[in-house]
Amino acid sequence: MNDVARRLTLMTSTPEQRAKAFEETLAAVKGAHVVTVLRGHPDPDGIACALAQAHVAARLGVQNTIAYVHELSHRENRALVKLLGLELRKIKSLKELGHVDYLSLVDAHDVEPDLLDAAGVEVLTVVDHHRAPNPPKGRFVDLRQDVGATSTIFVEYLEALCPLDADVEEDRRIATALMHGLATDTDDFVLARANDFRAAATLAEVADRDLLADLSRRLIAPNAMDVIAKSLGSLIVRRNFAISGVGFVSEADRDTIAQAADFLARREDIDTVVVYGVVGEKYIEGSLRTHSPSVEPSAWLENAFGHDEQGRAYGGGRRDKGGFRIPIGFLGRTTDRAQLWQLVEHSTRNALLRQVGDEPSPAVKP
Repeated sequence: MNDVARRLTLMTSTPEQRAKAFEETLAAVKGAHVVTVLRGHPDPDGIACALAQAHVAARLGVQNTIAYVHELSHRENRALVKLLGLELRKIKSLKELGHVDYLSLVDAHDVEPDLLDAAGVEVLTVVDHHRAPNPPKGRFVDLRQDVGATSTIFVEYLEALCPLDADVEEDRRIATALMHGLATDTDDFVLARANDFRAAATLAEVADRDLLADLSRRLIAPNAMDVIAKSLGSLIVRRNFAISGVGFVSEADRDTIAQAADFLARREDIDTVVVYGVVGEKYIEGSLRTHSPSVEPSAWLENAFGHDEQGRAYGGGRRDKGGFRIPIGFLGRTTDRAQLWQLVEHSTRNALLRQVGDEPSPAVKP
């Protein structure tokens, strides 16, 4: 792949030209092993895009493996993988996959930081719809903010390169995954843009409607109910802001924090809510939900929690939601969980209160 093709990708405004440059990038490494690494805890948009890329790669003679590092922690995501029979590899190191020639990123613009031995592997393609603080590195980069989901971009690629056929089972599976990814990342099309609706219209002719209905069932697990109850019990309201700490949450149940934030955001006298907890004994994780025009989640959380040693913001987000993840570090070694939570709750709550312009609470007494 030459620099001309990469510049074309960054400069052109036509979906056909971007799709062609994407195809040329993959075709140039025919016979290579490309690993599409999903960042963080895989969500439907990322999973669907990885599946679509593997479909294009196979057509071009490129071996493509879909891998992830962190748990499939949400019930809907596990259901997506199970019902569609998707092949994803959970790894800690690239060595587990044998020889790897290149990495690809979908629904992300940088490599998963917890993936071991990834630093020396070249990034071949980057396709994402999130704002990137720095220009992503890759032979092919398609970074857009005029779509509500990365799935929309891959629908455009498939339309230009190999249109999906409703009579082919594999194509129906891909279309179903993309439609679900598109719907979840746009909050059931509430946040969808014109391009997203066009992509959905294309997928509607191919996707399996019965499978979509199964995937779209909004069931709440008992563990999520427990966390929602904790969030109600510890709720702090300051004007139109709400803050709640829910204590310790297992790695498998980390998405219950987001579900609690979604629930609290429905309270009529608030427009912004943050729910946080200690996940897997290693991280302080939280979710923000807002319908305030003055709150930009990414900037708001960055101002509240700052950056790590590499200059990366602890928090990020999009128009109406965001999240943060902060390592506990050596404090996680303590055997006194009650004292650990007291320290975590005090520091997190005060950071949030300062951000809303309120006075922090007094220091925690040992």
